[in-house]
Amino acid sequence: MKLYYSPTSPYVRKVTMMAMETGLDDQIERIVMTAVGPDTDVSKANPLGKVPALVRDDGSALYDSPVICEYLDGLHSGGKLIPASGEERISVLKLQALADGALDAGVAQIMESRRPDNEQSPGWIARQQKALSQAMDEMEVLVGLLGPDVTLAHISFCAALGWIDFRKSDWDWRDSRPALADWYASFSARPSVMATEPKDPT
Repeated sequence: MKLYYSPTSPYVRKVTMMAMETGLDDQIERIVMTAVGPDTDVSKANPLGKVPALVRDDGSALYDSPVICEYLDGLHSGGKLIPASGEERISVLKLQALADGALDAGVAQIMESRRPDNEQSPGWIARQQKALSQAMDEMEVLVGLLGPDVTLAHISFCAALGWIDFRKSDWDWRDSRPALADWYASFSARPSVMATEPKDPT
């Protein structure tokens, strides 16, 4: 398998942590993308020009982190990180959607702030910050649903919080979300988390 990736993408980080937690990491060849978009090499695997994109051994491609994570979870024989059915599955997928939504809002805010000053929309930036803050508040309420066995929900929460610390380091989200902060501090000791900590390319 080949994974098109960016070392700073939180969505890629989800896939990489899933691969490590399921013992599949050594089966994946990584192809780094210094630029993404519909006119870059990643568009060969994903017409949207986004990472992550996973090319399977038969040449077919999968894209978007939830789909890739679901695929990887079906390849290993260990305990599944995405429950097969029932309320447990719904809970994991819901928590993933919440964390991914927080990421989506944060990424949209950062991308808007990088546009030329005369093209930025302060209202749009504020709207995305509100969405991000509300999602984080809900993560604080629901973090107790993350049990001792690692699931895709754990990975999604971790990827979101790690990206926020990386890209919004001046935002002290921990003071008003102590349960979430404590959970993240504990989960961050896992090898898959430490090995995938985001950093700007040198």
